[in-house]
Amino acid sequence: MYETAGKTSTEAGGPSLSSDALRRQWSKLAVLLKECAEKQDWDQLRKVDMAMRQRLQQAEKTDDPREIQARRALAEAHREALHQVVSAQEDLEQRMKKLRQDKEGLSAYELTKLSGD
Repeated sequence: MYETAGKTSTEAGGPSLSSDALRRQWSKLAVLLKECAEKQDWDQLRKVDMAMRQRLQQAEKTDDPREIQARRALAEAHREALHQVVSAQEDLEQRMKKLRQDKEGLSAYELTKLSGD
């Protein structure tokens, strides 16, 4: 199924993660975001999003260009996942609208048929 993204850098006052560990964490979160969005596993995507937000809030500012790049890649993965969520929501809204219209048309047809009998 899905993996967790590891411990955060400031959990329970513990030691900060190394820059390499943070880069791996950001990369893993980016992969998880992409996987969840591709599978349209919205519940799991919500959990990964919450974990990402928590870890980003706890993360210290960095000057390491490789970690900055990993965070940018994470931000891009997040934008792509958000786009997929919005697209899926719009598709669902259109399907629901069509179903309502079809139901109204069927109801009108049944009323016409009943009044003609």
